[in-house]
Amino acid sequence: MTDELIGREPSRSPASPRRRLKRRELELADGGKLVLNVDGSIHHLDAHGNTTRTWTLNDPEWPHEAIRFGLRSQPATVAPHRGYVPGTKLPRW
Repeated sequence: MTDELIGREPSRSPASPRRRLKRRELELADGGKLVLNVDGSIHHLDAHGNTTRTWTLNDPEWPHEAIRFGLRSQPATVAPHRGYVPGTKLPRW
C-alpha cells in the first residue's frame, strides 16, 4: 500500500528540499536564462533555449547558482540530545 493511499505524507529522499519551490527564470546578460525547477534543479539555457548546464541539489556547485534565486543550501540537521547519564546531575550554567 502506498503512503498516499493510507493518508500519510509520501517519504522524501534526503536530497529533496524542505520547502516547496516555484519554477522561476532569470534573464542573463548574454540572452540566456537560468531556470529553477520545482525539484530544485537549475538549468542554464543559452539564447536559443538549449540547456548548456544543469545543477542538481547534490551538486557541490548548486549553492553558487541557487543564491541567484535567493536560496541558500541548508545542511541536514540532527535532533540534539542531552548528554545526560542516568544517576548523574546536569551541570548548572
